[in-house]
Amino acid sequence: MMNKILVLMCALMLSGCAYGRDYLENPEKFIRDPHFTEYKNKRDALESSYLRKEITYAEYIEQRDRLDDKYDQEVQKRTSVIMSNE
Repeated sequence: MMNKILVLMCALMLSGCAYGRDYLENPEKFIRDPHFTEYKNKRDALESSYLRKEITYAEYIEQRDRLDDKYDQEVQKRTSVIMSNE
């Protein structure tokens, strides 16, 4: 009886640790920012295009920088709106 309880406790502990690790490794499942999600999807698609050799490295860098600049401007705009409302 005691062995069964010990095995059950170990199984519960391992499943809890596995859940916690997933949360730490994939926080986007729990934290949702539509602007960041859209940016990340576009950036991932751009990187995939480069890796599939659909675009050159120079095109990849140019488009990546343009995408990063656009996202940075959106973040600055949202930050200024938040700061002005405080």
